Amino acid sequence: MKYLLRKFLEHREAMALAIFIAGLPFIFFLRDGLRLAPANTYFSIALLFGPLALTLLFKDLKYFESPNKPGMFMIGWFLIITFVYFILRDRFTAVQGLTETFNYILLFTLFVSINFMRQVSLSKFFIHAIIFISLIGAASLLYYTFTNPLYQIGQRASISFEEDGAKGGNPHINARGAFYGLIACVIALKYQKKINLGILYPTVSILLFIVVLFLTQTMLGFMAAFLFISLFTYFNFNFSSVVSTAKFFLFKWYVLLALVLGIGKGIVEIKNNEEFITPITNYLTFRVNNIVKSFTNPDNKKRKPSNSDESANMRIHLLTTVFENAEENFTEGKVRYILFGNGFKHLYVDVPYIEVFDSFGLIVFVFYSIMFFYMAKLCLGEIKNPKSFGTEFLAYFFIYYFIANFTAALVIDYTRLGTYMLIFKFIKK
Repeated sequence: MKYLLRKFLEHREAMALAIFIAGLPFIFFLRDGLRLAPANTYFSIALLFGPLALTLLFKDLKYFESPNKPGMFMIGWFLIITFVYFILRDRFTAVQGLTETFNYILLFTLFVSINFMRQVSLSKFFIHAIIFISLIGAASLLYYTFTNPLYQIGQRASISFEEDGAKGGNPHINARGAFYGLIACVIALKYQKKINLGILYPTVSILLFIVVLFLTQTMLGFMAAFLFISLFTYFNFNFSSVVSTAKFFLFKWYVLLALVLGIGKGIVEIKNNEEFITPITNYLTFRVNNIVKSFTNPDNKKRKPSNSDESANMRIHLLTTVFENAEENFTEGKVRYILFGNGFKHLYVDVPYIEVFDSFGLIVFVFYSIMFFYMAKLCLGEIKNPKSFGTEFLAYFFIYYFIANFTAALVIDYTRLGTYMLIFKFIKK
């Protein structure tokens, strides 16, 4: 016990960082799955940010490792600009002042904490912690799903919560956690001599994370996983390395045994549970067909929204509203709203890149674009030529938010902006 406590204190920053990145699935299980604090946002924030806040007590603020200066400068100014927009709201919005103030306190605390982190935070213990935390998050979803009497076969799996009498859940949280675990396991296998986790543990964990991705049925999760696998394969394998890797795995008897048992069990389960698999494959086929049609249908702009995807319909409606507002402002000569935006969170656009344009205007949109694509360039450079397994993880970790920037969620979100800060802190060139 003393040994574990000593190791935890020694690697407290790595553990706090891993909890911040991959801890939400398990936190939601504790909060809503076990009903320790149903739908309580402050409970989630305490567990997510508490470890990072505690590391501030042990930091030597005189010791400072320089981050990526242009990147950290830009994300710092982006925080300040959006905070000023929040304070100086000039149009009515349904923004809760107290909640947003608390969000910015968290964001600025995060900014200070990450800036004073050291490279050692991304040690092999960090990868160990990411895999472990992601794994218990995935296991908790499986436990909750298959012990939930209300769960129906083919339904998107998530930890349901109840707020103001309405029940819901967020499968994206679990898909994101599984994606992070998938990256960490692949990194662990790539650097298995340095990270020292063996082969079986990461391999079995990868299979579990893939199961969670299929259970949650989130297109963003599938796209991120596909892009990650594609990039990792392209930059790490050629024909000879594929052959040597295959030999390495196939000469391990326990890996062969696990593969044979796993494939055999999988075939049996698929045959016995076709009613479970069919809704998932139908969903994927439906989403892929819609994406293909959006690019190939010449009458796409005139196409009526589908009645079967309410979230997509609402997103299309809001995007249409944003551009209609911009056209109206331009026509009426309201240049101010085009250049400086319509006000803090003017609309719940649910597409971060477009939200920046709608809320903060063309000037901040250009600034954000420069920052975002500079960050993407940094990550791609790190993927091509990784400096360490920790920074390589962060570079692949960014894939999820790269896709999400054009598809889902809000800009002023501590997990999103925290990701940006981490990249600018640890990836220098």
